This record gives sequence, structure tokens and C-alpha cells, in this order.
Amino acid sequence: MKFRVEDIGGEEQEQTLSQGENWLEERLAGEPQRPFRFTSPIKIRLHLSQSGKVILLRSRIEAKVEWMCARCLDPFSRTLTSEFKTSLKPRPDFPLPDEVELNREDLETEFYEGEEIDVFPLVQDQILLTLPAKAICDEECRGLCPKCGQNLNRGICQCAEKVTDPRFELLRNFRVH
Repeated sequence: MKFRVEDIGGEEQEQTLSQGENWLEERLAGEPQRPFRFTSPIKIRLHLSQSGKVILLRSRIEAKVEWMCARCLDPFSRTLTSEFKTSLKPRPDFPLPDEVELNREDLETEFYEGEEIDVFPLVQDQILLTLPAKAICDEECRGLCPKCGQNLNRGICQCAEKVTDPRFELLRNFRVH
């Protein structure tokens, strides 16, 4: 979605959008084995305001996502929500140095060129940053037995409770006098 800088003006503009579940497919093309999928349209609420040449973008994103638990491999669903704000400033004419120490304000700043701003890449980045690296169905999830593969959330497996590494078996009878 592109906005013309001159059309934003001083008053805050609000837009509500809905993108299909496959909206991020192009960005995720390099990940054929994803442990998640969007199960409902992605709802996006944008607030844009302008102060001079600086544009403030606030957004709220909401989507229903189905994951495969990283511990027990069971599917589960959650609603993913994210809110963020970004300042959009005109790209400076001078080259930026190679190494710069960033502060918090710098992390919330993006640059634009020309008279149009495309906010979709920023929104897509925010969605992808909100996704957990490893999704877990429940904090109490016990996962799978490493020996037999039994889901320990459903019951106790028949494997020996305490398996000793055979390399340490000689130390079992070791006594210090």
C-alpha cells in the first residue's frame, strides 16, 4: 500500500486492511518447511500522521496462526498480535557512515525516497519479526520422550526412568576414601 506524502497532511489518517493468508508467501519463499501457517486473513490497522517531512506510522496487526509445537509436534492455534510505531524520514542526500552506534530512536526510524511511501514491506517485516523462532503449545509442554518418541503430555512412556550413558557406567561404583 502506497501513500503520497502530500496527501497525509497534519491530521492523523486511519486505514483498516485485510490481507489474505498467502500475502507473505513471496517473502517466505525461501522457507519451504515452515512450522506455521496463517489460517485467517491478516488484519492491519494503520495510523499515519505527518510533522514536517517526518511521517509517523503506527500499526496494529492481528492474525490467526496455526503452529506445530517445537516440543511435542502437536498442532495448535493462537492469535498473533503486534503493535509498532515507526518514524519515516526522507533519505539523506549524503552517504551514511559504514559504522554507526544506534540508539532506540534509530531502531524505530526508516527512510523513504520520493513522494510515495510503501508501507507494506514495513508491515510484512513486523509480522515476520513477531513470529516466535520456536512456538510451544503450552509452557508446561513436556515434549517427546527422546528414546521412544511418546508424547509425554498424553502419558508416561515405558522407557526406563533413568538411563545412564554406558561410558559412565564404570563410575557408578567409584568411591573416594
